[in-house]
Amino acid sequence: MEKKLDIVVVDDKVMITDLFESYIRLSGTNVNVYTFNDPSKALEFINSNQKIDIIITDYKMPGLNGIELLKASPMEATRILISGYISDIAEEKLNELNAVFFEKPVPMKQISKIIAERSAA
Repeated sequence: MEKKLDIVVVDDKVMITDLFESYIRLSGTNVNVYTFNDPSKALEFINSNQKIDIIITDYKMPGLNGIELLKASPMEATRILISGYISDIAEEKLNELNAVFFEKPVPMKQISKIIAERSAA
């Protein structure tokens, strides 16, 4: 039986968070999707909710970037970092964070696969 997943999506662009939310909801997986356009508010939410299953975040955001957000988040969450600035992100940082990296444009089918695998776990 699939468990209900709590997924947090963080990007400073509303259009991107809306796109992710719609796509995830339409994927048919049993989920709660929480979207944030302010990474500081997202981090506050993540750290006050101990059962976040997946965090999807953009890298380049004002105030707090995606790596900083993931570093301050619970390690048990599946972590997905997205960026169009691949040269800024060292592979060792991703390994430290136990994060999966996708370059923009985001391969939504691969995101769906990660969500489905986490849901079945």
